Amino acid sequence: MPALSRWLLRVSFFALVIGGALGAWLLASEPWPSAWVVRLRAAHIHLMLFGWLMPFVLGTAYWMLPKHAEGPARGSAGLGAAAGGLVTGGVVLGVVGALAGWEWLQRVGTLGVIGGGAVFISLLWPRIKAFGAGRVS
Repeated sequence: MPALSRWLLRVSFFALVIGGALGAWLLASEPWPSAWVVRLRAAHIHLMLFGWLMPFVLGTAYWMLPKHAEGPARGSAGLGAAAGGLVTGGVVLGVVGALAGWEWLQRVGTLGVIGGGAVFISLLWPRIKAFGAGRVS
């Protein structure tokens, strides 16, 4: 498994644990409304959707999709690391923005996640091909 996939999967499992614990706490405290509920719920959604699901899918796809027949097997490692960093940084900014009540920071984090995801998709797109296509006989 490539290092980038390991890193993204570890990030996703960390977000799963934190987001799951936050969600369980929100469920347990549901009868007691608080001004924090809206912020905690936004942080929970950000952690579970962008922090757990997205890095898990991207890390698994980076690992499992067919390799290039020529050149670097999985494309540019630097571009992949930059995309993974954008996704991870966007998650952190989004959660901090949600907890602080700074909607602008949450939006910046979301844009970072979307931008990183788009860069990652551009890295993965050429690897989607029929079995055996592009191989040298």
